Amino acid sequence: MSHRKETSRAPRAPFLPSRRTPIALRVASLALGASGALHAAEPPSASELEARLQKANAEIQELRRQLGQHQTTPAATATTAADVSADTPPATTAPQTLDSVVVRSRRQLEKLHDVPVSISVVSGAELAREQASDFEAITKRLGNITFNQNNTRGSSLSIRGLGRRGFTETQDPSVGLIVDGVPYGLAQLGNFDFYDVQSVEVARGPQGTLQGKGASAGAITINSKAPSFTPSSDLELTYGLRETVLLKGALGGPIIDDLLAWRGSFVVNNQRGYYTVADDTGKDLDTMFNRNRVSARTQFLLTPTADFNAKLSLDIQPRATQVQNGLTNFVDVPLRYANGTLVDPNGTGNRSRLTRSWFGNRSFTYADFLNAPTRIGKMYQNETQGQIASSSGAVAELNYTLNDTHTLTSITGVRQYTFQARNDEGTPFDISRLGGGSVFYNQASQEFRLTGKPSKRIDYQTGIFLLRTEDEVESRSSYGADAGAWFANNNQYNTLVGTAGTNIGAGRSLASDSLNGLYRWSEQYIKTFSKAIYGQANIHLSDALTVTAGLRIGTESRSTTQFSQLNNQGYGAFLNPVSSRTNGVGGTASQGGFNSVAYSAASVANGTAGNLAGANSAEQIAKADAVAQQYFGVATYAALSAAQKAQVAAAKAIRASQIGALINNVRSDYKDQLHSAVLSPKYKINDNITAYASWQYGEKSGAALVVNGLPTTVKPERTNAYELGVKTFLLNKTLTLNADVFLMDIKDYQQTVVAIDQFATQDNINNNIANPTAYASIQGNVAKVQVSGVEVDAAYNGIPFTTFRVAASYNDARYKDFQNAGKPSELTYLSSPFLDRSGQRLGEAPYWTANISGEYRRPVLGDKVFHASFTTAYLGSTNNDELLSDYAWIPDRATTDLAIGLGHHKGNYDVTFVAKNAFNDTAHEKGWASYTPYPYPRWYGIVFSGKL
Repeated sequence: MSHRKETSRAPRAPFLPSRRTPIALRVASLALGASGALHAAEPPSASELEARLQKANAEIQELRRQLGQHQTTPAATATTAADVSADTPPATTAPQTLDSVVVRSRRQLEKLHDVPVSISVVSGAELAREQASDFEAITKRLGNITFNQNNTRGSSLSIRGLGRRGFTETQDPSVGLIVDGVPYGLAQLGNFDFYDVQSVEVARGPQGTLQGKGASAGAITINSKAPSFTPSSDLELTYGLRETVLLKGALGGPIIDDLLAWRGSFVVNNQRGYYTVADDTGKDLDTMFNRNRVSARTQFLLTPTADFNAKLSLDIQPRATQVQNGLTNFVDVPLRYANGTLVDPNGTGNRSRLTRSWFGNRSFTYADFLNAPTRIGKMYQNETQGQIASSSGAVAELNYTLNDTHTLTSITGVRQYTFQARNDEGTPFDISRLGGGSVFYNQASQEFRLTGKPSKRIDYQTGIFLLRTEDEVESRSSYGADAGAWFANNNQYNTLVGTAGTNIGAGRSLASDSLNGLYRWSEQYIKTFSKAIYGQANIHLSDALTVTAGLRIGTESRSTTQFSQLNNQGYGAFLNPVSSRTNGVGGTASQGGFNSVAYSAASVANGTAGNLAGANSAEQIAKADAVAQQYFGVATYAALSAAQKAQVAAAKAIRASQIGALINNVRSDYKDQLHSAVLSPKYKINDNITAYASWQYGEKSGAALVVNGLPTTVKPERTNAYELGVKTFLLNKTLTLNADVFLMDIKDYQQTVVAIDQFATQDNINNNIANPTAYASIQGNVAKVQVSGVEVDAAYNGIPFTTFRVAASYNDARYKDFQNAGKPSELTYLSSPFLDRSGQRLGEAPYWTANISGEYRRPVLGDKVFHASFTTAYLGSTNNDELLSDYAWIPDRATTDLAIGLGHHKGNYDVTFVAKNAFNDTAHEKGWASYTPYPYPRWYGIVFSGKL
């Protein structure tokens, strides 16, 4: 019941719908209205009939014009035949045409057939039928986009094989993510369940001239179902394998008729993991991959006038377990490299460590280390506690129709994200404590868009976009009583324990105390501020020929500050080095230890290891004497034997290596101006065939980072993308076939590269490590990359009760100039510090991808509908290692999701059996030292859904 005064708005004419009514329904009501008028009175004359027909035609033409410029606002969303069919599949035998599938992420609702770029759309109903709710599942239903699986922080998206990134928050995603109109600054903000989805779209090639944040490889847009003045209440309950209980709900309707509506949706997801974590006593601690999530969103729609509407959306996912963390299967590393040299001459590999007497007779062997996950279903990791993530945000969207030709939109968004991981080295021993890291991210964005169609020959959208982000990234390393024996090399361990003879007791204590309780903490503080102005116009040179042109100009201001320190000295403070490495090459910071001859094979051999050296203050001499008293029971350090001093030197070397470099507030800054552009003519050959050509240009921001304690920057990535395509309707519009060929040239492609870690390399030299050069993985540039290929999207519904969709692609993504590639593990023996990968494939880019889906829906038993569907996703071989290890190739694989059920034809109730990865394809890489199993094994369950 409306509570508004009758004088608040003028009365509407009979049969004329509100401007908030979907346009397709307005067209229908006009037609019905005209028809009703013809039959409501006495038979009119021929002239009256002609006049009424002309009036109805004029009104329909006006509505069609409005559709051409209409915004995708919550209050006035054009409903097409495809929209209706997507959310309420018809139970009829007549084939339905596919010429009205719309794209919602454009400046207006545009038919997919009319968009002159490579783009794919999947409806929320297609996702829901097989419970596709996360990136892994959604990308299997869209063309030429892949999900690079990792934990929540490290996962990313790729389009045309471009976009994988490592664990870095300084790098923008190559594939933009836009959720309900708000661009996300980090892809990991989307690593949660999506629910109550209206549609998902993927646009390929550089983006940024139309809206939001720019993206160099493409963008994925996710649209939630909006509030409506039509009451609704839907509920879904799933029970399945591994004690899965999944509850989904969505309800809403008017709060005040024609003024205020709402929609609320929620998900409660509880699922047991499929690996058990145990400690060395045999106690089961937890299960891996638990999902215990609660997510909710509430939206409000305000429509005070026909020209203005506002939507407010609030969503939250409290801190909860996410996806997976720490699931690693270790493999037996080869004993020798291809050239015959030893892989582990220094005894720092897992085989050497676990065969030491220290770890003997403790119910965990090297064989357990290799086979525990696959052989007995348990992960012996006493510190792995999964990962905890949370996300929340708010979006305010305002739409104001200025006149018949222009609409102004404002979108304000805020979002926060947290991530915390607790890691383990893969054993039940007291080695790693509190290991892992945390991320605390906040962003705020503001966008203003002006959409206009000043004449029949031109329509455009222009706007400004602002985005500010702040990101704190913490990294923690803390050590237990077994850490010293674990991180010691063979020589150090033998000096302390293995060949210590009568000094073994003191050696074991020194080994334990060297790291026990030590807590190293570091932080990166990353800030960005992005500003841009953009515009894109369609120039209709004729009814058949349209040229789309757009330009974006933006500025980037970024900074990264790095800091590290020791938060807890632990039990071995007296074993500290005199100083530790700090900012830049040669920089040191006092750690207060006493000065002695460093541990090395030479110093041990000549009996000088651990001798006091240089100048030591009285305080330093007192610390040395305290070490002698505590571990050997003698009054002064000078009274120790050469073997005992060597033990002290070994313990100090172990401790110094793990303290590493302590960077003190080093800041790096980056500022730049970035550009994007598009030029795309299209020609409508006839109503069923449209051809287009496209040039897209995009620049991805560079970055500020700290390497070896020194500020450095990453160059911006520059992409030129060329595309030729055709979009067709065939077989009486029951077959849609879209195809394109593309070429992308990328300069200064951003990906994880390696740099020589000067601190670790010097430490290795000090400890006589063979092959001492150490590398650090950092964000960097590849001089040139090129990608070419073919993409095909097709849909067919010419068979009664049946629909099919196919998306297939061929990509040839190659490094054209990459002369400073890092060496994979099996090639570290090579003398050259880097490899030349020019001409080789990008590891994350498969040659072939294909997604095939089908659905069969048939009326049965009166008002019932039988339905069955499948989705098969094929992915060609890929390499899981950015260093392109031969051991990291994942073979071709295909996963199939199935659903079969029976329900009411209006959706009042439904029961469906769903199977995901029904044939349990879990292909993974071989791994040099370890591999990560495919984290989505077969699952099945029963889904009960209905309307309340």
